[in-house]
Amino acid sequence: MADDSSPETGPESETAYEPIGPEPNFDLDVKAPEFWGSPREKPLCVIALGGNALVPPGAEGTFEEQMNAVERTAECIVDVMIAGYKVVLTHGNGPQVGALLLQQEQGEPPAQPLEVCGAMSQGQIGYMLSQHMYRQLERKWKHVPVACLVTQSIIDPDDPALEEPTKPVGPFVDETKAEEMRAAGMTVKKVRDTGGRDFRRVVPSPEPKGIVEEVPVKRLIDQRDLVICGGGGGVPVERDRGHIDGHDAVVDKDLLTQVIGQTLDANNLVILTDEDGVYVDYGTPDERLLDEVRSDDLREYQDGGQFPEGSMGPKVEAAIRFVEGQSRRERKAIIASLDDALDALEGEAGTTVVAAE
Repeated sequence: MADDSSPETGPESETAYEPIGPEPNFDLDVKAPEFWGSPREKPLCVIALGGNALVPPGAEGTFEEQMNAVERTAECIVDVMIAGYKVVLTHGNGPQVGALLLQQEQGEPPAQPLEVCGAMSQGQIGYMLSQHMYRQLERKWKHVPVACLVTQSIIDPDDPALEEPTKPVGPFVDETKAEEMRAAGMTVKKVRDTGGRDFRRVVPSPEPKGIVEEVPVKRLIDQRDLVICGGGGGVPVERDRGHIDGHDAVVDKDLLTQVIGQTLDANNLVILTDEDGVYVDYGTPDERLLDEVRSDDLREYQDGGQFPEGSMGPKVEAAIRFVEGQSRRERKAIIASLDDALDALEGEAGTTVVAAE
């Protein structure tokens, strides 16, 4: 008779989990579609929407204001789809998650952690985007199924960034409020110098390695659905076999968008922002817009301190990583304003980043 406690058959073998690392692979009866080197009827664009693009400048952030802004955003994205591009959407959540954190801290029920607020804001923004994408698609073109996935970003639990908060979240505050926040256990730093509300809470921002939802995202894209994922950089999680644990951190949404674009072997990475492109010597009499730039030249500008970490820096880094990543197809990364999205894809606006020869 076989020994029921043997390593091959006993109960211990079912619980002796080994770490599986950052790769989001499962044993599945049906595998995800193969995207590397596969022929495509349309070029695939992964488009990142800035959180501020979902809240108009100077707005109070009411639901009505946000819905009006999202309607304009959806119109621009549908124009891109009509022009013959397949789209995957990601989005920021800075203003929304900042408001949620304030509401949590000021409310009577127990406050929810940052990771939960990140997931909540993904649902909120995904709901608004889904509604308006449906409306604009059916008004201007045709019915396309829209799927919004609350996304978990896989991080390395030993990432040193977890010990060094750098990512601003929430509103700008004055020095008095900053001291109150520090007394409550938050890390607050001065992020600008205007003489007024110059301080913001900062949280850790680890590097994204992948997304837990890679397989369902690929299946939905293969079915010609419009996918919204990676909102706010996703919820940062560490993953071992059988376990997923969240972290109170914020992954940069542009860097995660690059990882998603790489995972899907997208043709284009499009980062839409408040600026009309990437400038060197920005804010000086010598400032100039880069229309098309090679990744190695852009890296030199980056290393020379041209792009601040809190604004254009992560976008430039994401663009460089994308075009220099492994692929069997020609790639380009684009940084442009929302209104110029389609023109930028056609090379008529914004900044286009191409791989070094």
